[in-house]
Amino acid sequence: MSVASFVPRLAPAVACGIVVIAGCRLHAQGAEVPEPVRLALVRCADLRALAVTWVQTVEATPIGRAKIAADLLDKILGDGPVVQQMAFCNGRIYSRRETQAETSWPPRTYEVAFDGKLLYTAHNLFYSGNLRNRGPRDRPYLHKWSPQNDAPEASYFPDDYFRAAGIRLPTRIKELASSWHPQAELSALLAEGGRMEAVGPAELEGRRLMRVQAKRQCAAAGPQPSWETKAIQYDFYFDPEGDYAIRRLEIRDRAGRLLTRSDCAEFEQLDGQRLQTPRLCRVEEYAVPRAAEEQGSFLEVCPSPVYIKKIQVHTFDVKPWPDDRFQLKCLAPGAYVNDASFPEIKGKDGVFYQVPADPQRLDEVIALRRALYQGWRSAEKRSRPLRVLFLVLNGASLAGLGVYFLVRQRKKVRST
Repeated sequence: MSVASFVPRLAPAVACGIVVIAGCRLHAQGAEVPEPVRLALVRCADLRALAVTWVQTVEATPIGRAKIAADLLDKILGDGPVVQQMAFCNGRIYSRRETQAETSWPPRTYEVAFDGKLLYTAHNLFYSGNLRNRGPRDRPYLHKWSPQNDAPEASYFPDDYFRAAGIRLPTRIKELASSWHPQAELSALLAEGGRMEAVGPAELEGRRLMRVQAKRQCAAAGPQPSWETKAIQYDFYFDPEGDYAIRRLEIRDRAGRLLTRSDCAEFEQLDGQRLQTPRLCRVEEYAVPRAAEEQGSFLEVCPSPVYIKKIQVHTFDVKPWPDDRFQLKCLAPGAYVNDASFPEIKGKDGVFYQVPADPQRLDEVIALRRALYQGWRSAEKRSRPLRVLFLVLNGASLAGLGVYFLVRQRKKVRST
């Protein structure tokens, strides 16, 4: 048996081990996860492949329209309903968004993929400036690059459905760089140093549930901050009658103010799995977000939602996707490509080219553009010492002029 085939077989056992270790730590801290919940966490970690397609809409409440800046609100609301798809399998991950706005233009699509080595983004229209001012020169666009040339905290995969359902997937570059598997949100919190607070009964819409409260650490200002100044509270409402799936997830800040409430309904058991996943999710956001150029995550927390996400699942697919489904290609004549996958490229931007009308000339076009890129990089490296010398000489000249005028000024003072 090869190593490549043996490692995937170990994934369920490793996942179970992680949950068991987390459970031991919980018991040591004085709060123990009930055995049925523990088994539900294991089933989530054992999920090797899944593709979910859903429709998502966002609605602003009156208080949200009054408090959120107009340009930021437009970005949150978008152009209307969006069809989203997210899939993962054996360390690979894929996401697709398609607008459903009623316009004369065809639906706009945006795809992101990671095949275990490279990241890809692609969309069917090449935007320049305002997304709504598209012209006849628009073209498909593909960008691919190595994760090692990206920021560790960068994130490109919208996982709204999975977050609402209490499932943690890797979305940041540093998470994709290492071996990963899906986790229950509670398991992920504990693995990050979180702490169990309480376990007890609860009731939601006449249904008896089990409430598990946990807190995680987050950065806080000041020397040696206390736990209370760093904690963010998560309240998980597990359904005993639904294989302990999460019916509600509430997230609060360190002051106990509600930030997000996710409610899930219409659960369905995945084929071949004892795992209940929701078809309907409603996510209420209570924090007023700041603009990107402002510091901080939000302006204020309101007592009622400022906007609401509604998610309705169309399909679940547990069949593993082939590897090439996680590789994006763009071969349409006239399409633009930014290929930063070559070893000589150190950043996200690489070799730019346009797909020719004759597909047999594609390799020739790539080779030519790559040679031009290498020549430009070599010229830049050769000119770098000259630029440094130029700056040094300029600095020395300016210093000399400064000394000259200072001495001259002192002579004038002495003569008077």
